[in-house]
Amino acid sequence: MHVTDFAIFSECFTTESLGDNPLATPSMLKLHAIAGRCNSGEFDATTQHLPPQARKVHGNATDAAILRFAEIFGSVKDLWFDLKKVVEIPFNSKSKFMVTLAE
Repeated sequence: MHVTDFAIFSECFTTESLGDNPLATPSMLKLHAIAGRCNSGEFDATTQHLPPQARKVHGNATDAAILRFAEIFGSVKDLWFDLKKVVEIPFNSKSKFMVTLAE
């Protein structure tokens, strides 16, 4: 599973259309922070030298796809220092959502 298309408000994008500077807008910066911090996936330390799409991820397929997508924008590891997770309610198949509060 991987992210191919995404939207911010009414503007649609593809991962291939991001270009060399994907964090050029405030909206893209926020998307990077949300995608990188609000999931339960983690890159395997032994594959950090590989491109994001080739890295092994510990987590479910959805979290892995979103984590790899976030890494396109820049290092997700840096987000762990910038945004501290305060509370998390894990995904529940009955409610079909999860909640992460970070500051």
